[in-house]
Amino acid sequence: MKSISKRLTLRIMMVVLAMMSVIAGVVYIVVGEYMDDEAEQRFQIVVTRAHREVQRRLSEVYVANVNNVHEIERDIDDPDKLYDHLERIVRRNPYIVSCGVFFVADYYPEKGRFFVPFATRDTADVVSVMRIDSVYHDYVEEDWYVERMESDSADWVDPYFENPLLTPHIAPRLLVTHAIPVHNREGRPVAVLCSDLSLEDMRNDMLQKVRQGKKHYEQNVEHPSYNCIIDRHGRYVLHPDKDRMLRDTLDADVTFKGKQGTVSAIIDGVPSWVFYRAVKYVEWTVMMVVPEDLIQRHGRMLNIIILAAMLIGLAAIYFFCRQQIRKVTSPLHRFARSAEEVAKGNFNAPLPDISDDDEIRMLRDSFGNMQQSLSQYIDELKTTTAQKSAIESELSIARRIQMSMLRTDIPERPDLAIHAMLTPAKAVGGDLYDFFLRDNSLYFCIGDVSGKGVPAALVMTTVCGAFRLLAESESEPMRIVSRMNEMMNRDSSMTIFVTFFAGVLDLDTGHLRYCNAGHIAPLINGQPLPVHSNLPIGAMPDWEFIAQETDLAPGSTLFLYTDGLDEAEDAGYRLFGKKRIVEVMQTASQQPCALIERMTQAVADFVGDTEQSDDLTMLAMQWKK
Repeated sequence: MKSISKRLTLRIMMVVLAMMSVIAGVVYIVVGEYMDDEAEQRFQIVVTRAHREVQRRLSEVYVANVNNVHEIERDIDDPDKLYDHLERIVRRNPYIVSCGVFFVADYYPEKGRFFVPFATRDTADVVSVMRIDSVYHDYVEEDWYVERMESDSADWVDPYFENPLLTPHIAPRLLVTHAIPVHNREGRPVAVLCSDLSLEDMRNDMLQKVRQGKKHYEQNVEHPSYNCIIDRHGRYVLHPDKDRMLRDTLDADVTFKGKQGTVSAIIDGVPSWVFYRAVKYVEWTVMMVVPEDLIQRHGRMLNIIILAAMLIGLAAIYFFCRQQIRKVTSPLHRFARSAEEVAKGNFNAPLPDISDDDEIRMLRDSFGNMQQSLSQYIDELKTTTAQKSAIESELSIARRIQMSMLRTDIPERPDLAIHAMLTPAKAVGGDLYDFFLRDNSLYFCIGDVSGKGVPAALVMTTVCGAFRLLAESESEPMRIVSRMNEMMNRDSSMTIFVTFFAGVLDLDTGHLRYCNAGHIAPLINGQPLPVHSNLPIGAMPDWEFIAQETDLAPGSTLFLYTDGLDEAEDAGYRLFGKKRIVEVMQTASQQPCALIERMTQAVADFVGDTEQSDDLTMLAMQWKK
């Protein structure tokens, strides 16, 4: 037999496989390797240049400090000469914006307790000298000063903003300082020489160079690349946005491996590649942050070319498949018209003759057999539907009759609140409850007929009628239950029995008399009511039922239910259980209506979409003397 599916699949997949293989190869080889390698090389060069610039400026400040500290130590006994040295340091070193010597307290008694000669360059490139000990009067207690004096070694101080008292006419500058101890004639450290490098000047120079270097490939982009520097605490030492310098930290969880390399991270909410290189001595890291979108920008043109190739290939596949499918499936058009007539109900519609020995021929033969089967099935379905409709109508009437027998008129009394609920598992069920008032006493019962459906519903009707009839003339629950047991056992062929609980509550005193016939023990305020099990009604004709009694405290709530509550199952066949019933009753309101609503919701939440398997009945009453 010639297979249509094989022919079509082979012809289509050969073209698709060839096209996708070419596209996958182009994407993998050209886009993947080219974009990664090109981006790595290009941006590592930028990071290297920025790193060299930072290293060069730091080195010049470091060298200037080391070379001039000896000049200062030589004139340590003449404090007035120190101003000349500081002025010369600032003038000869363009990257040093200020320089000062911070002496220990009382080193020059004639100069006062503190003495800090200082030289600074303003924005007009004018160098001036002064004393700044009145501004930095507590420097001897700061960590950077204590560490330099105690260690007697040079080091870089963490970046900081210049004291605004020194530059009242301009905004405080962002500085980083190289500090080196100054010794007296005896070789003891008595001061610290500090030379300040402006990070803002370095930022402006680096931004200009970076802007010139990337102007050809970063035009009109939403998130451009940028250089920045962070210190050991993750703070921005240098950033294109100067308002973030020393005020913000790197907000991404970036782990640098080694002194240089590349990592991926989300920086300021933008997925990016970070090219980095560590700066010696100052524990800084020079970074080049490049958004992933920017790295992939050059590949978009190639993607457009690939997309065009895919569209051309898809067009070729479309026309090829269209021609072949029309050729192979042309008999299906005739068959489809015949099948449409059958779908409209004309099961005797003629089917076309199929000459090819393939699946269409098999489908035609199968469809002919289906025509005959459908005609027979429709006739049988009409008969079955009519019978089912009659049964459902009778069950609906039976349900309405059964539910109408249940007590729904709730008495409104100040000393009693009562509420009940019955939900059959099928159209009709075997659960029952009843209550009424006589001689200022509440007569009530609850029961569960063995089995389900119509037989249980018929027995339920009999039991309800018997209870009402007997309770009108009998005041003792035990006698009511015993008489009902006799009535159920008169017909020896009946194999159905009923678990039953009957009680009489004196509304004046709260005294409760009750008799249990194999039913679940009710709950009083969440605690089980002591009951004798006894046998269910109808189980044994001569069984002697035991009467019991107790006194209810004012406000007590009595809760009765059938096994449809504690045996409710969820999708995993777990039972709702008596423990959950007690927990719900102990946490819910003791008002009967609210209690039953809360219990109903708890069962619904537990079983979920699982179908109800048994009748569910609850009866709650509260004595409010």
